Parts: sequence; structure tokens; C-alpha cells
Amino acid sequence: MTVDLFERYASLDPAKAPGNQPEWSAVAPVLSVVTDWRDQNMHTQQQTPTQPPKPKKSRTGLLVAAAAFALVMVVGVIALLSSGDASEPPSATTPPSTVVAEAAPEQAVTPAEAIAVANAWYVAYNDGDVDAMMALYAPDATTFSNFRSDYTLEEEREFNVWNAAQGTKLTTEGCTSVEGSAPQTVHCDGATYDAPTQAVGAPPVLTSVTMTIGFEGIAALRYTLGEQPDFQHVGDPFIAWMRANNPEDTGRTIFHAWTTIEEAHEYGLAIAKYAQEWAAYLEANDCTYLDGC
Repeated sequence: MTVDLFERYASLDPAKAPGNQPEWSAVAPVLSVVTDWRDQNMHTQQQTPTQPPKPKKSRTGLLVAAAAFALVMVVGVIALLSSGDASEPPSATTPPSTVVAEAAPEQAVTPAEAIAVANAWYVAYNDGDVDAMMALYAPDATTFSNFRSDYTLEEEREFNVWNAAQGTKLTTEGCTSVEGSAPQTVHCDGATYDAPTQAVGAPPVLTSVTMTIGFEGIAALRYTLGEQPDFQHVGDPFIAWMRANNPEDTGRTIFHAWTTIEEAHEYGLAIAKYAQEWAAYLEANDCTYLDGC
């Protein structure tokens, strides 16, 4: 904490501060000299009786001269004290005040702007443009789902790379703003078509997406996959066919089997390839994905 200079000066003893000495403190030595001289002179006169006493007029003259000398000294001391800047206390200055700039309040996102962000996310998803998708997220965003654990942004990127590689599509019937939400929350209903679903013409998985959107982008996103039809209505028969016909590659077609972003891309391509082979196998044997062969 900065101590105000005025307070510091007020704490000093005024009698000890430079330039605050009373005028009589400088005059007193002069008067003392005069008094000592006078006493010595009188003592000398008493010890020399042989000399005739000086006329009274002469003693009076000496006293007048001494008083004049003392007056000159007083005037000189006063002039010395009043002249020059060194004898005066330094002027107190008020330290400059520090101006703290207040952070500008975060700009609010309107419902229309939030819906525009959500629509842009859907377009990037269906175009397989992972970079465009990830650019819409806030730096500290988190994604959630009812079929997997919470994802960091890096894990979300891997998930999107896997979907893009197999050509997954995510449709929506439209996004609406949740009234009264702050920050803005947008809800979108639709469906997911992964590679096996598209290959055999199966019904999609109902999917709703809820986004919380702030000034920096999508702060939170949650996927909710419906249970009718069941999420595994296509996945289970597809994996069963893989184990029977391509056992060495079955692990590459299981969800979240990847450990790196490169594997996510590779495994997505594998699912797209084998989904087409599965569909051709079913058609050649006059089978359906529900009944098998």
C-alpha cells in the first residue's frame, strides 16, 4: 500500500524539521556572546583600580554597538533561513491514481445467431469437414452423449474424423432456441445414418443434439440417441457378419476401437468398405439385415 506523503510529513516533529526552527533559536547564541563579553569587561574593570573609570558615556556607546551587532546578526539569520530551497521541506505530491480498466462485458448471442451456428455445424458434419466443425467450438468446450463418455475437444475431433471417413450423415428437422436460456441453448431433432444403415437401407437412429452457444462458440454439446429403433438394430447383425466373414478385421469396425486420430480415419474407411460388402452379400443371398442368411 502506498503511504500518502502528506501523512508522512504530518508524522514528523515540527521542531526538528528543516526550516521549522524558531527565529529565536538562532538569535540566542548571539545574545549569549554579548552577555559574556559584557561580564568579562566588567570583571576586568574591577581588577584594574589604578586606571580611572571610563566615562559613562563610553560604556553606553559599547552597549549600543553590541545591540546593533546583535540586530545585524538576527537579520542575517532570518535572511539565511528565508532564502534557498534547501531549508524548506520538499513539497508533498499526491501519487498518481491508478486507473483500472474494467473488462468489457461479454457480448450476448442472440437466438438467431445461435441457430445460425447450429445450422453451420450440421452442414460441416454432413460435408465431412471436420476442421469447419471444430472451428465452431469454444476453446474449452465439452461434448456429452448417452452412449459414450464425455469427450474433450481432441476426442471429439477423433469421433468426427471416424464418422466423416465412413460417410455418416446427421439430418435435422430444424433447430429451435430454448426460450429464456442464458447463454443461448439450441435444440435440434433429427436422425443419424451411419455407413451400415445407408448400405442396407435401414431406418436411421433418432438423434437429438442440444448445444449451449456463447460468444466464443459452442461451449457444450450433447448427443441423445433414441431407442426406437434400437441403436444396435443394424450394428449387431453387421458385426456378426464381420466375425463370420472377416474375423481379422472385426476389431477395426467396432465403435471407438481407435486410439489415434489416424486410426479413427482408417477404421472409418474400413466400416464404409465392409458395409458395402455386407449389403452385397445380403442381396446376393436374398437376405435382409434383420433375418440374416
